[in-house]
Amino acid sequence: MKTFLLIFLLFLSILTAQPQRGERISVAQQLFQSETIIIPKSTNNFNLYYTYKIPYNRLVFERDNGNYSAGLRVLVEIEDQQSNLIDRDIKDTELIVNNFEATNERGFFLQDYLKFELTGDKYFVKTTITDLNSQNELKLEPAKIELTKIPDEKILHPLVIETKDTECEIENAFKLANFGGNVPFSPNAYNLIIPLIDTSVQTINVSIINNEDTLLSSTITELYEFPIGISKCNSNLVVQQDDESIETINFVVRNVNEKLREGRVKLTVIHGEEIIKEFNSEVIWIDKPFSLRDPAMAIELLKYITADSVISRLLSVDELDYPRVLHEYWNGFDPTPETSYNQLMTEYYRRIDYAAKEFRGLGKENGVKTDRGMIYIRFGKPEDVERSSNNQGQVVETWTYKNPERKFVFVDKRGIGNFTLIDN
Repeated sequence: MKTFLLIFLLFLSILTAQPQRGERISVAQQLFQSETIIIPKSTNNFNLYYTYKIPYNRLVFERDNGNYSAGLRVLVEIEDQQSNLIDRDIKDTELIVNNFEATNERGFFLQDYLKFELTGDKYFVKTTITDLNSQNELKLEPAKIELTKIPDEKILHPLVIETKDTECEIENAFKLANFGGNVPFSPNAYNLIIPLIDTSVQTINVSIINNEDTLLSSTITELYEFPIGISKCNSNLVVQQDDESIETINFVVRNVNEKLREGRVKLTVIHGEEIIKEFNSEVIWIDKPFSLRDPAMAIELLKYITADSVISRLLSVDELDYPRVLHEYWNGFDPTPETSYNQLMTEYYRRIDYAAKEFRGLGKENGVKTDRGMIYIRFGKPEDVERSSNNQGQVVETWTYKNPERKFVFVDKRGIGNFTLIDN
């Protein structure tokens, strides 16, 4: 009964709570994600789009007349196999937000692209990124691209797009997910565009294997016939019509990430009896809670909502099975069982991450072990927090919840930031 009640309260808080401001993206989030997208032109040359994306909280912001500003420089150099410089371009992108919380908001990104025109050859793409405020510089590993084979291909590399409207007044414009070509593990739905060069094809079969499980085997008939390119609309990158490109048939696979889990994913595109091509990629959890990175620790941290006997049972299996049994435990409380993403589990471990950082006091290993941390993990962010002092001059902190009504009173007895629960 105790477990059910706490899980119910956790679910209720997801429905009613506002996003937690000031919460940093997990260190599992990659620093800088980029992708080279190659699209043949009608002139037999190629457009190379170098797209990139970086979260706000990886940039250095400086206060500027009441606002906060940051900047990113991206230098891309194209070299041939003999290390001769073929082309280069630099893009400086400035970013201004009007409050400090926005600089740390989870899920805010700076993104842009650079465009090059190349002939059919083999190249190396070399990238250097610079934070303009700190002048910190990072050189990425060179990426090798081979354009000589593309004219013989029947298909271009698939593009992951968002299902949300682009807010652009452009027909057939699709918002690019722009996570380095990877498929996000996310509560948000994503589609897949599969561009075929052979415009006579009107139907394809698609299979998707994720971590050795076949999750999709279907005939795809939804298509859009137009030449595609990449452009920027507002702060987003979009796939849209580009008359410089060759004509393609663009098949759409909807909700491609619905059943996918973290790990490897293989897409096979078939026309008739022929396998046109296989593509390998990754499903990545963009903002994965830090406390979920260690499955054994994640199981032990269930102690705030379940019995010790349950935790012992989960830990009794082989260590390699810890991720599986952890997900099976949470599957029993999944508010969206039709998808692989469990919002309840994510919310719980995000609370743990927040508690570990924000409620750390002197002499404590981390904030998870404090009374405030325990209450935050169980019930989430309070609607109201009041600070006062008692007759002994000690700091008193009162947390109030409205749905359901609850009140918790904490006292810092020694004045060192270690608050003790005295009333609830």
